[in-house]
Amino acid sequence: MTKPVKVNHVEIGSGLPKICVPLTGKDRPALLEEASRAKAATPDLVEWRADFYENLNREEDLIETLKEIREELGEIPMIFTIRTALEGGNAELTGEEYRTCIMEAAESGCAEVVDIEVFSVENAEELIECIHKTGAKVIASTHDFQKTDDSEILKKRFLSMDATGADILKMAVMPAEFDDVASLMQVTNEVVEEYTEKPVISMAMGNLGSISRIAGENFGSSVTFATIGAASAPGQFPIEELRMMMNVLHKKNIEED
Repeated sequence: MTKPVKVNHVEIGSGLPKICVPLTGKDRPALLEEASRAKAATPDLVEWRADFYENLNREEDLIETLKEIREELGEIPMIFTIRTALEGGNAELTGEEYRTCIMEAAESGCAEVVDIEVFSVENAEELIECIHKTGAKVIASTHDFQKTDDSEILKKRFLSMDATGADILKMAVMPAEFDDVASLMQVTNEVVEEYTEKPVISMAMGNLGSISRIAGENFGSSVTFATIGAASAPGQFPIEELRMMMNVLHKKNIEED
């Protein structure tokens, strides 16, 4: 049984999967415009994909931008993410630069949740412990934009993420065929039912994996990602379309109960 993680007023892991929209602007004006549109769309969560930001390595600028996004979003919880080139993102940082930016965001108090690429960063457990001391929650994440490993490897990666001490576990893969999508969904369900009480987020990317972004309620994924502008990963739906499809599925699930 999943124990929800409460972030502000949002309980991740309880009820319907929570909808998160990414902010991908390259500069502060673009980000604040995106944040305004995001707030109007009323998602449960917003993710700042800071690897798109042109001044990521400028501490004062980064903190000021975080503060202004936080002010614009109001009570909507924010996930701070630096997706590195190793995991399909835009940031090409040294390990020390990555850790510095992550800790600056956590210590600012503006981002309630921080995403950590636990298989790409050294001493992930230590970094997660440091983030927890700031009061922020941690998503342990792994992204494979090339393939989907077999089910046993996927399960082992989930269990390894669980062991880091993170609060939420996230996995994204690229399917080559529908069997890959089904495998991810099955492994996610197994991990949620048998191996962890933490909320789990999983998705198969691209058009082939679209069902995984809609049907999290049925296989155990607690968060799904939608767009208000540019997509941050292949296969994301506009938020209103995703919300409609999730609600239709939810009604069917209730009817079956």
